Amino acid sequence: MMYSIEEIARVIRGDLKKGCPVTISEYGIDSRSVIYADQTLFFALKGQNHDAHDYILSLYENGVRAFVIHEYRSEFDRLTEANFIRVDDVLSALQQLAAHYRQQSKAEIIGITGSNGKTIVKEWLSQLLMENYRVYRSPRSYNSQVGVPLSLLGIEEETEIAVIEAGISQKGEMQRLEQMIRPDIGLFTHIGEAHDENFTSTEEKLTEKAKLFTSCKTLVGQAGEVLKFIKKQLPDRVRLFLWGDSPEAIVKTETLDIDAKSRQVRITHGNISFLLTIPFPDAASFENTMNAVCVLLLKGIQPSSITRLVKHLSSIAMRMEIKEGINNCILINDYYNSDPASFQLALNSLSIQDPHKERVVILSDFMDISEDKQTLYKSIAMLLQQAKISCFIGIGKELREYQHYFTVDNSRFYENTEQFLKQENRNNFKNQVILIKGARRFQFEFIAGFLQKQSHGTILEVDLDAMVHNLNYFRSLTSAKLAVMVKAFSYGSGSKEIASLLQYHRVDYLMVAFADEGIELRAAGITLPIAVMNPEREAFDNMITFGLEPEIYALDILEDFEKALGKHGIKHFPVHVKLNTGMNRSGFDEKDLPELLRFFNRPRTVYIRSLFSHLAGSDESIHDEFTLNQIHLFENMTTTIQAHFNYKIWRHILNSAGIERFPQYHFDMVRLGIGLHGISSDHALLRPVSTFKTHISSIREVPTGQSIGYGRKSYTDRPSRIAVIPVGYADGLNRHLSNRVGEVYVKGKKAPIIGNICMDTCMIDITDTDALVGEEVEIFGKHIPVTEIADKLGTIPYEILTGVSSRVKRVYYKE
Repeated sequence: MMYSIEEIARVIRGDLKKGCPVTISEYGIDSRSVIYADQTLFFALKGQNHDAHDYILSLYENGVRAFVIHEYRSEFDRLTEANFIRVDDVLSALQQLAAHYRQQSKAEIIGITGSNGKTIVKEWLSQLLMENYRVYRSPRSYNSQVGVPLSLLGIEEETEIAVIEAGISQKGEMQRLEQMIRPDIGLFTHIGEAHDENFTSTEEKLTEKAKLFTSCKTLVGQAGEVLKFIKKQLPDRVRLFLWGDSPEAIVKTETLDIDAKSRQVRITHGNISFLLTIPFPDAASFENTMNAVCVLLLKGIQPSSITRLVKHLSSIAMRMEIKEGINNCILINDYYNSDPASFQLALNSLSIQDPHKERVVILSDFMDISEDKQTLYKSIAMLLQQAKISCFIGIGKELREYQHYFTVDNSRFYENTEQFLKQENRNNFKNQVILIKGARRFQFEFIAGFLQKQSHGTILEVDLDAMVHNLNYFRSLTSAKLAVMVKAFSYGSGSKEIASLLQYHRVDYLMVAFADEGIELRAAGITLPIAVMNPEREAFDNMITFGLEPEIYALDILEDFEKALGKHGIKHFPVHVKLNTGMNRSGFDEKDLPELLRFFNRPRTVYIRSLFSHLAGSDESIHDEFTLNQIHLFENMTTTIQAHFNYKIWRHILNSAGIERFPQYHFDMVRLGIGLHGISSDHALLRPVSTFKTHISSIREVPTGQSIGYGRKSYTDRPSRIAVIPVGYADGLNRHLSNRVGEVYVKGKKAPIIGNICMDTCMIDITDTDALVGEEVEIFGKHIPVTEIADKLGTIPYEILTGVSSRVKRVYYKE
């Protein structure tokens, strides 16, 4: 639907300052993802760490002429063609417009909520409905206070059914979502433990979630106590359409058979009975499938069609993955869904990768899209141009038909994936960032395998969303500048990838251990200030060339660095002076200050950017007196130094634990390290970032009394199922976890490591599980915290994280 700027101003009750005439069809909150600038209304949201008002000038330069703002700034006066709608609350204005848009839409709305399975049910339901209806669904996991209105504003005029996902994390949120969505059909998925910490009880969380369904006609879900409770919160007019094996179920289910790949279920609905083969055996997939099937029955779709459609349900890749490719390439694998909106999001992820690498897009035809194909592919070609793609590979009959729209110099087109694999040479792909984006039926996983660097199946998954969550938590604790440690391969997570993320989220400083690490980051396009904690004299020239700022912990190093600057003719170069306040590792002692200050008695080519020190025991309250003494000594030393300079010198002493435990001493900057990776000294609800995982490669039945592994240190005490997993001490699995000291997590249970850990493999006792070959095994992550392993080994989480071998492939993902 198209709106005039005047009409939108009336809907959101804003004060309009008019510019040039504009008609709105697109809505944006991200300055990087604006494509049709002259038709876009930009909502300048202000978050905890970002204020979109800061980007209005650059958006105007790029052609945007309509903005919803909270704050009118004097610099906007020169934007003479811009239309500004000023409101008290930009997010509320976005939600008001979405509610208005939804009321005007003729589409039937299906609203989905729950704790687990929302996104999978949304995707499967969309797959199942597309044969009979023009279906729209929320992109990705757009289920929040911001995501829902953007989802609703994406509904097209020809849409017949819109499937909208709604997620909450605390009280008071669902009512705002319900006022926008107003679903005709409600669907409640599994209730789990997500966000339990923000509710006093499960009942309180269910009461909040139930608010989504207050205006719907029918509520679909699994029969049981949960739906009984939800029904009590709803008006009598809301009809329940339940499935299960209990008496109140309208759709009866009976599982007849389960094998390794599927589940066969008998469905009885009224006088109709039919068999359903679900192509996934697990209970969660059964529940998610049945929720979707009930909507189809509710819509009157014939059982024969349901049976056929369910049989071909495809698994949903729930996240975008960033992996290491062949020939120094980076792969962005995104098989989550294939539509123009998700493609635009994927291009955004492509844009923030290493700027020195060429951009390549491999794209399939868009399937089941109602939009006019000529218009669609013309707009996709425009997106590629604006994203500065250097190579485009289109796969599918439609892309070949419309290839004349694609003017990227290096463009190639294939009818199918098989043709691509036969004709492409792996050596064509070097030093590139490659986005692989395709509809499921094109089986782009084969292209990903073709381009992926080969290694064994043990991986370290790095959750970028969790890292951003942790970053924002620490940001919420301080108004000081934020320096983030990315030394030691970013605590095992991968320096370049993490630094790119931190640069995108605008931290103030990165800190590395050695100059080589900093040079690698500069080569990867990192432009943030970088401090080097262990500057070596032989690296001074490179540090100056690449703008790496040294830590200075002794006068002779300062003098030598000054001489190196002289050779380069460099003036006014920043250094960071380290003070020893009790760590007694390195740094200027209080007695050394007169000598340090004498050095600066005459003009120098260096200047002091910051003064800092290290705390020895800030994470343990037993050392608080010592820590406070360190801080007070630091205050005295820095006050003495600052008095001799006529410019401001930053001060920082707090690490992750210090940020949490000593908020009154944040000074000018703080240093975030292990906290970024989910370790809190204050028991904060941080999210684990890294998951070390592998899979079961073989299983052996072993009788009672048999020894397992080298040295015969472990014996079976019952008939046992012993599995081999391809991870050993060469991968970073500490050998002291052998012989039932350590455990792994498999199939919902912890399984002990049995026998001595080998170099490349180890054995686990899975007798108490029904795990099969190929089953995923977590070594540490969400179910086995790094802190738990560290406690068993009498060490610290740092050692566990940095101990994961570089031969273990890092896989980066985001929702």
